[in-house]
Amino acid sequence: ATALCTPALADGGVTVQLPDPGRIASAASEDFLMQLVMANVVGMNCQGYILTDGEWALITGTADRVAAALQIDTGAYDDRFYGPAFAAIDQPGTCDSEGPKIAPLIDRLKSMGGGTDQIG
Repeated sequence: ATALCTPALADGGVTVQLPDPGRIASAASEDFLMQLVMANVVGMNCQGYILTDGEWALITGTADRVAAALQIDTGAYDDRFYGPAFAAIDQPGTCDSEGPKIAPLIDRLKSMGGGTDQIG
């Protein structure tokens, strides 16, 4: 399996502090990964819930590390997580149901040692 080892860089080159690796490993589950992927997709596509560069970098960087902790390869990552998330975004009501979950998820990531402020 290929581990996903990409730095948490947003389009603007924003690097943020990711949660503590030990805390990511202990929280790693497919459910947690799906929450992160859904937050990414909703946060990039739903007005009113658009992520800042720092939030995006925190969510995607953490998701990549959770996928690596679960030993999910890139193909499975796309098929099992991003595919369903993008399919969900096409359904009415997804933005309204999933958007409000983003802020508590970001708070959880911050409580695990992550941040949304640019570093470096």
